[in-house]
Amino acid sequence: MMHSVYSLSHVPQISNFQFWRRSGGRTSERGADSDVVHFRVIRDAKRQVMVVMTHNTDIADSWEREGEDPDYFRQFSPDGYALGVNVLVHAMTH
Repeated sequence: MMHSVYSLSHVPQISNFQFWRRSGGRTSERGADSDVVHFRVIRDAKRQVMVVMTHNTDIADSWEREGEDPDYFRQFSPDGYALGVNVLVHAMTH
């Protein structure tokens, strides 16, 4: 799934837009408690992916907040969109 269209070596840690702005650009919203990003799936009996989950990253903000701050867009949107496209293409082809 990490290489469906775009090749990603890791799931990016993307902070909530408001936290990023208030913190001066940090990404781990809860310090050491949230500094590791998790990417998990739930599979059915045939081992097909049914659910994709990310923890300690706000992937959706990389899509939703792109127009609010050019620096936020440049830092987070390319990887966020790449992961979203990869998951979508995987879902549509498997």
